[in-house]
Amino acid sequence: MKKIILSVILCVVAFVAKAQVESVDFKTNFRGDFGVGVGISADLGNDFEFSPSANIYFWDCGTHFDFEADFHYNIDLGHKFTLYPIAGAVLCYANLKDHIDDPHHHHHHPVDDKDYYDGHLNFGINVGCGLKYDINPKIAGFVETKYQWINNDGDYCYDYNDGFLTLGIKVTI
Repeated sequence: MKKIILSVILCVVAFVAKAQVESVDFKTNFRGDFGVGVGISADLGNDFEFSPSANIYFWDCGTHFDFEADFHYNIDLGHKFTLYPIAGAVLCYANLKDHIDDPHHHHHHPVDDKDYYDGHLNFGINVGCGLKYDINPKIAGFVETKYQWINNDGDYCYDYNDGFLTLGIKVTI
């Protein structure tokens, strides 16, 4: 499994090395909680785009980090609009506080369960769709809706398989 993951990472690095970074993306994410993120968008040619980002979510019970690597296929709709399907991978890390129950954590954990409170790392996938509007040649607004499946292997740290909405701004560099 480690060899497969390493191979995928090397392929992504090779694509990005050939790509031209086009924009820096600032976004807010809305699910059952609020998150903020920053990323880049890199042109891979033939209307394909690679869009990695780092996001942080603020829970009552702690903090959740997402590192996403999404691919887009841009479809020009005219009148400054671009539609794009989204497919990608996500690496999630949750660091939780002691003694707090949260809707994302459906299973009770005893106070002495150190693994629960020290953080967990899980992998998942993203699928969704986005729409971009070019405000001017340097700035575009975008909205995305994604569904995220997280592999938690029976690890009850969090139940985060859900859809969410993202609103953001792309600044061309």
